[in-house]
Amino acid sequence: MTSAEHLISRARHGGHREVLPELLAPATDPAARPDPAWKAGAAAVQILCWEDRFAEAGELAELLIERQGPGGGALCDQDMPFDEAFLVAQLYADVPAQPRLRAAADRVPEGRILRDRLLWLAEQLDHRPVEELLPCHYDWGGPLVPREGVIGEWLLDRDFAALEPREKRVAWEAIAQTNDFARGRALVGSLGELPEQYYLCLWLAGWYAVEGDLAGGERMLLAAHDRWWPYTRWDALPTSEVVQPTLRRVVTDRVRQHFLTRPAGPEAAGRPS
Repeated sequence: MTSAEHLISRARHGGHREVLPELLAPATDPAARPDPAWKAGAAAVQILCWEDRFAEAGELAELLIERQGPGGGALCDQDMPFDEAFLVAQLYADVPAQPRLRAAADRVPEGRILRDRLLWLAEQLDHRPVEELLPCHYDWGGPLVPREGVIGEWLLDRDFAALEPREKRVAWEAIAQTNDFARGRALVGSLGELPEQYYLCLWLAGWYAVEGDLAGGERMLLAAHDRWWPYTRWDALPTSEVVQPTLRRVVTDRVRQHFLTRPAGPEAAGRPS
């Protein structure tokens, strides 16, 4: 485990606020080795978002790409959370994202993941709102979607309580795919059933948010925390909860404290990260 990964593991143990300055040190040090610097920077961006320090998150992403992009190192094979850092700086700190996305892309060699992602986002901003480009966006408050062709739609007519665990997972997927919040809310209320999938808890939380049910949304976000797992070794915590405008409506002080102080992922499960 690298020094940056060790710091990130400490953060996932529930020490995000305490570790943030230690992550920012290598991330902003021009003499730091590239790999520890960008990994530490990625985790720092995530924590900064949870602290509502969105302008700083964008500045950090910009700094790392400016320094490391031209060299074509491993940073150039990443996208999250550097891409969203520019978007949230526009959404919450009034710093226009499009010119920064294009300038950052120009510093990354052609054919690399980061360059392609930044340019795609810059193009999308011409005709799509920022929130649609951020992770875990759903059509909260929107209409039902026809069930024909949806995987698992045949399970929707069966008694949910009688389904096998694997079938319940598929049924929850079908409920979300058809945007059937009424059915999902009924399962939560009558059976106490929650989906096992992290992102489906966010789907429910957003619906509770648009319905004005703060307690319901809070419950779903707390459940989402328990179901989250890092995508990579440098993934410190998810950010959808605080970058999606709809989900932010149900990010209570309790939710923020929970995400920033409770062990998550492998650290919560007692497994090596």
